[in-house]
Amino acid sequence: MQKGIRLNDGHVASLGLLARKDGTRKGYLSKRSSDNTKWQTKWFALLQNLLFYFESDSSSRPSGLYLLEGCVCDRAPSPKPALSAKEPLEKQHYFTVNFSHENQKALELRTEDAKDCDEWVAAIAHASYRTLATEHEALMQKYLHLLQIVETEKTVATQLRRQIEDGEVEIERLKAEIATLLRDNERIQSTQTVTPNDEDSDIKKIKKVQSFLRGWLCRRKWKTIIQDYIRSPHADSMRKRNQVVFSMLEAEAEYVQQLHILVNNFLRPLRMAASSKKPPITHDDVSSIFLNSETIMFLHQIFYQGLKARISSWPTLVLADLFDILLPMLNIYQEFVRNHQYSLQILAHCKQNRDFDKLLKHYEAKPDCEERTLETFLTYPMFQIPRYILTLHELLAHTPHEHVERNSLDYAKSKLEELSRVMHDEVSETENIRKNLAIERMIIEGCEILLDTSQTFVRQGSLIQVPMSEKGKITRGRLGSLSLKKEGERQCFLFSKHLIICTRGSGGKLHLTKNGVISLIDCTLLEDPESTEEEGSSQDIDHLDFKIGVEPKDSPPFTVILVASSRQEKAAWTSDISQCVDNIRCNGLMMNAFEENSKVTVPQMIKGSRVHLLSKSSGQVSLPLGRPPQASPQPRPATEVGWAAHLPAGGSPPMRILPPKHPTLGGIYGCCPRVPTAFLRTWHREVPAPFALSSSPSLHTPATRSPGVTVGKCPEIGKGLTQDLLPQAEGVKAEPFENHSALEIAEQLTLLDHLVFKKIPYEEFFGQGWMKLEKNERTPYIMKTTKHFNDISNLIASEIIRNEDINARVSAIEKWVAVADICRCLHNYNAVLEITSSMNRSAIFRLKKTWLKVSKQTKALIDKLQKLVSSEGRFKNLREALKNCDPPCVPYLGMYLTDLAFIEEGTPNYTEDGLVNFSKMRMISHIIREIRQFQQTAYKIEHQVKVTQYLLDQSFVMDEESLYESSLRMEPKLPT
Repeated sequence: MQKGIRLNDGHVASLGLLARKDGTRKGYLSKRSSDNTKWQTKWFALLQNLLFYFESDSSSRPSGLYLLEGCVCDRAPSPKPALSAKEPLEKQHYFTVNFSHENQKALELRTEDAKDCDEWVAAIAHASYRTLATEHEALMQKYLHLLQIVETEKTVATQLRRQIEDGEVEIERLKAEIATLLRDNERIQSTQTVTPNDEDSDIKKIKKVQSFLRGWLCRRKWKTIIQDYIRSPHADSMRKRNQVVFSMLEAEAEYVQQLHILVNNFLRPLRMAASSKKPPITHDDVSSIFLNSETIMFLHQIFYQGLKARISSWPTLVLADLFDILLPMLNIYQEFVRNHQYSLQILAHCKQNRDFDKLLKHYEAKPDCEERTLETFLTYPMFQIPRYILTLHELLAHTPHEHVERNSLDYAKSKLEELSRVMHDEVSETENIRKNLAIERMIIEGCEILLDTSQTFVRQGSLIQVPMSEKGKITRGRLGSLSLKKEGERQCFLFSKHLIICTRGSGGKLHLTKNGVISLIDCTLLEDPESTEEEGSSQDIDHLDFKIGVEPKDSPPFTVILVASSRQEKAAWTSDISQCVDNIRCNGLMMNAFEENSKVTVPQMIKGSRVHLLSKSSGQVSLPLGRPPQASPQPRPATEVGWAAHLPAGGSPPMRILPPKHPTLGGIYGCCPRVPTAFLRTWHREVPAPFALSSSPSLHTPATRSPGVTVGKCPEIGKGLTQDLLPQAEGVKAEPFENHSALEIAEQLTLLDHLVFKKIPYEEFFGQGWMKLEKNERTPYIMKTTKHFNDISNLIASEIIRNEDINARVSAIEKWVAVADICRCLHNYNAVLEITSSMNRSAIFRLKKTWLKVSKQTKALIDKLQKLVSSEGRFKNLREALKNCDPPCVPYLGMYLTDLAFIEEGTPNYTEDGLVNFSKMRMISHIIREIRQFQQTAYKIEHQVKVTQYLLDQSFVMDEESLYESSLRMEPKLPT
């Protein structure tokens, strides 16, 4: 479904006149303003799926329009009347229009007449074409399913046809052999003479020995063939594939048993108890606690029976059709996951009833439960979707590319990952709101800023606030003498937009201090590097205090001095505060990046899908045809896992704010008992300790750079940057390429690329220093990154060319392509470009005989990777991949440098009026912010010295001229 249309001023004016004349619905409506403070009366006209609004019925030009395609229009309840309200609310009727566009704000309208309101709702609902879109989507799904069936049948038919042809050839050969044997037998019988009986017995003995020897040789040959197949990679892959399916069957049986206990030991008995004379629980509470549990059990019972039927036909294991049946039904998990926290809260509330608690303990004491609580059984379905994703990943890893059901399994994996992302986003938003409300309830005075749904929790902890009279560095001895540990102890909460400072009262309640709610947009983090010595002390201890300068717009400025308990905690607080301040200021700039009076031509990559009109007075501007563009999402916490990892095996899940999105398999690591940890060790970050509302500080990973920290000087250009960043083991020699697996090389290459990429300070991205004559001095880290890219590319080309044997070259090409594909899965797009660019070098590309022996699968994979990182359309495919992936990630730096150069060259620093062109600055800040986002999240990859030493070894690397000469020697040019 389209998300936007591009219209010019003439189109809008013509459509507006047509709507005024032939619109299906016209009239005055009251529209809520963008700041939600007042209602504005406008004259609306509905034309097909476009809703125009005018200042009055006599206006000739529309003030704006809304695209209604895919929207939902419903009646809305009347708001509570204010004390100062003059208009009687009972005469007004409200309805809302919710758009399907991303980040599109709902349109709120009202009328004076109920009939008019109903007619407007019906007209807008008809104009949304939602029913047609739903039917179209359903038909497309059926169409795609039929296409898969047809492709599968074609493949099977082709295989059967080949088998029949081979069988016919074998039959003809056997017929010819039989005819030859019959002729030989007739010739022998015609020439056979009568021999004595003693010779007949000798001949029989000889024939018996010969028959024995032939049988022994045949059995020996057959045994050798069988053993060779058992040791072959194909047989090993099939064994692993079968083992994955057998493990999946065991896990599914266990899961069905858990659901059976949940339904039969808890759900159904509690339903009966709710219908008793003195019910300990209501039917509504039972439905809230066990939402969709019975339906999920029936679904997985059917799926389990299908798996058992497939196992009975071993070794032919075909599972794709089972997932085709399962996928449309898995949407019921969305409601279960969305309801999970609420169900646990309802259960905790019901446990306060002694009768219910006693009854529940009786159910939990049954032998089937094995001392597991009801909360444990309610948590099991939360792990099932991640378990299926991991299983399909392992299954696809051992399924050949030409397998009949590979495409279907890949499709099932992608749909499950999409469902997992949706669940994760919903849980993240819900958990964030619950966390904020929990803190708000603890504050006696209340805190209105925590009711903002965009307010994201970052960290909390106990700090000591120093009075304004005590300014200087506080040592531990002086800290004790001032008795600040007790009097100045504060409970601090850091959010994405505010810092809250409270004192702890009796009963665990909190009180806001004076100036206890600090807006981060008004803050500046002050770090004093100078040291002060205390009189009478022989040496200073580490300074633990830091200052926050606050300059509110409507009150005098002041300074907050806080003291941490350790240097690590101070570094964590200062890093998080500075990161939040940077992000909120950047968000404020980007919110108005494309205001109406901007005269800057915006690059295509930044425009997005905004509806643009051409203004008469100035250049290209944006009219308010919908919700304005939103800023980038709020910063995620430094440590993050996916939605499934936050759910314990039993008890109420702890509160912890989740990141807004997660990687394909993010957060599954460590949750499923059957997950192979080695398979995904590079995809995940560390799982933090559960968050609790206490004074203990949360786990934290400091950001790469803090405000006030001076960027260190870059090493000399001739020295490898990666060798300065990685520990080098003495006496360890670099092993050859053949001794390392593709997975090891991809992991260590990703580690090296990210270490080089994250060291680039953001100051080097200003002023196009990498294009100047003094580029090595102005942008040393960017030049280091470029050199590292070229070194790896030369290494790959040299590794291929140095093989004299053609089969060895083919093997090297296929292995490096496998490395590139693994790097793509690890979101290391820089390495993908390093490898694909090596394949396109003239010395490699011209080896026609070598490329003829490369498999079709490898060639297809190369084409896929080259399309991903192609510069066509200004790296259109790569930008889309970066948009849909979360850190850790290594993007291609050249793409961003091209964007920065485009902005620098294409837009002036000053406007025509001589003012600073802030629009240009905002576009540059948007790019730098995206780069810093990828720099700050590191890979959790274990360093392997032997592999990195091979990747950094330049001893056997050839230059371009030597590469081409070696290529000509291996495959000389053909005479023309």
